[in-house]
Amino acid sequence: MKKLVTAVLVVVMMATLFSGISFAEESYDIIYLTPSTASSFWSQVEVGILQAKADLEAELGITINYSVVGPAEEQETEKYITAFENAIAQSPDAIVTATLSIDSTVPKAREATELGIVLNFVNCGLGVGDDGAYQEYYNQFYYCSNDTIGELAGQAFLEGLASKGMSTDSGIIGINMNVENEALNHRIQAFRDYIAANAPGLEMTETYYNNNVVENSQTNAENIISSYGSDLIGMYSGNNITCDGVCNAVRAANLKDNFVSVGVDSDDIEIMALRDGYLHAIIVQNAYEQGYLCMENAIRTVVTGSNPEEVKQINCPPVIVTLDNIDSEEIAFIMDPQLSE
Repeated sequence: MKKLVTAVLVVVMMATLFSGISFAEESYDIIYLTPSTASSFWSQVEVGILQAKADLEAELGITINYSVVGPAEEQETEKYITAFENAIAQSPDAIVTATLSIDSTVPKAREATELGIVLNFVNCGLGVGDDGAYQEYYNQFYYCSNDTIGELAGQAFLEGLASKGMSTDSGIIGINMNVENEALNHRIQAFRDYIAANAPGLEMTETYYNNNVVENSQTNAENIISSYGSDLIGMYSGNNITCDGVCNAVRAANLKDNFVSVGVDSDDIEIMALRDGYLHAIIVQNAYEQGYLCMENAIRTVVTGSNPEEVKQINCPPVIVTLDNIDSEEIAFIMDPQLSE
């Protein structure tokens, strides 16, 4: 009987001793808050996110309870903010997101961070990237420099003119963009600056905004084509939705031989236009890489309790895609990433 009592006392004492110790979690809740569930670009980002999830679960022996939320279309910014609020209310370990509405997102980012949620931005954050804007309100930001995108677009445009034997002494370039946004405007200004510095004889139109609606972009492009006629030598489109509308208009007008069009980001309409000669080049971000790195960082941060990166903003450079390299293995994967088996 004494041995039994002693054994019970030992069990009680051990339970008391370890009751204050919290063991590391083996599962974590992470939400991908996308700006658009219908966008091919943000779907490519998610492929990278899902691959990082699978790789880190295997490496660390953990489980990630993953979910994706967000509006159907990028222009539904109010629904994005509502989805952000709902995500915060779920108290996940981490949120991976991108925003096209900086001012409205800042207070939500601050709230999430102050609540201890690891908040990572991918591609579109609270600033242009290396400016460090509001970096106290998030954990990490993986992006593609919009200045680099604009510069490469300018380079590709002039290369397109040269390949067709077109002069840079005169001519007008139509400028198209989805929305007026502090970060995205760098794609336009950097393009303007590059053209002005390297082909000062060329003129550029005002920026035609389309509110990220393909039909609006097509209408804008049609208006540019009819307004400037033979003086129009090409178009620059700052994102894939914009470029889709421009490609439709350029194809309908059969502008191919003496016309250069350059777009940003890739989707089926752009790729078809590129192959058919209605688009000279696409400036393509590595959406998969950005998504992978963002998710990997979020997981490692929640597991270890500290951010493994030394700097908060990491630039993931884009590439110029033309008919010359579109079928290479590297470019094919960047434009259509797939989960490994």
